[in-house]
Amino acid sequence: MLEAEGHVKSNPSFFWQNPGAALPFSTGVCLHGHTMYSEECLSFLPRYLHLVPGISQIVSRYQRGARPVDFARAWWTPPLTPSCALRLERGQIAGLGLRPLVSLTDHDNIEAGMALQVTERCREAPISVEWTVPYQHSILHLGIHNLPPGAARTWLSAMAAYTAAPNESSLPEILGALHALPEILIVLNHPYWLEEGVEEADHARALDRVLRECLPWLHAFELNGTRRWHENESVLELARAYSRPAISGGDRHAAEPAACLNLTNARSFAEFVAEVRAGHSSVLFMPHYREPMSLRVLETAWDILRPYPEYPGRERWTDRVFYRAGDGLARPLSTIWGDRMPWILRPATGTVQLLASSQMRLALRLLLLRRAEAL
Repeated sequence: MLEAEGHVKSNPSFFWQNPGAALPFSTGVCLHGHTMYSEECLSFLPRYLHLVPGISQIVSRYQRGARPVDFARAWWTPPLTPSCALRLERGQIAGLGLRPLVSLTDHDNIEAGMALQVTERCREAPISVEWTVPYQHSILHLGIHNLPPGAARTWLSAMAAYTAAPNESSLPEILGALHALPEILIVLNHPYWLEEGVEEADHARALDRVLRECLPWLHAFELNGTRRWHENESVLELARAYSRPAISGGDRHAAEPAACLNLTNARSFAEFVAEVRAGHSSVLFMPHYREPMSLRVLETAWDILRPYPEYPGRERWTDRVFYRAGDGLARPLSTIWGDRMPWILRPATGTVQLLASSQMRLALRLLLLRRAEAL
């Protein structure tokens, strides 16, 4: 159970309203960031492309052709390596005059944290994961932070076994065993986010059930830096209703640092975990959270598509997008296409590049000013 149930304190603040919000604290914590080890499914892509006249017909041709493309077999990987992601997030926190603690949480993968454990200067970065949890007719995501290094792979295997063959009745047992380790933090990530293909009513029922059956082992609910404020406001209401602290989650997938952080005086990640388990959380939303969401999405798209010459073998976006063919092998698009990218993609990527240029970003920011995130 939450050690201080009934005494929960969550204090979201906003940098643009209170630039000195971080002054009473010594440490900033970044939670929920992704690296090159996350696989991001592209099954959602046709739904959006079918909204574009002209493009819709071409997508349909790819889906129904002699060799149809199944977008559910395709995925992209975020561009940043674990060390680059760690440096990015640490830099933002240090800029606030705080000591940084960063927890990287790739989808169902702990390689980022395991790799950082090898480096002395990165060893304080915890081993964490964003666990995909099929539940009833929906999919939930749990941030499992600070797994013990010696048992991290064993824990990941248990999570992977559940994900592959879901059994809702076993979830409380797994969470209870994780909760029994006092250094582990369990966060219900973006509670209202819908996985592709999930109906809102089904998700609502799944969320209601998991809160009834697993609440004692859920330490916090996430305020997400990539979700709109009205959704985060609903998370705050949910946290108050269930006496759980609301915690930050940057959910960074590209090169924009986390749009929200936790502020604390904890000297280690384990101390921070104890603080949250005791019901205390102070969240700070950074200035870029207030940017128009469409502009942030555009900049993220360009960060995903732009070249990274510093990453040999992963320089081009086609090196970072994969497709699993009928033989079961996953190959990057750069291997499948060679230098013959489908002509329809060239103007699309060029348009993203143009819109993400500094001059166009300024013009779009002015144009979209009235659509800035309303609080």
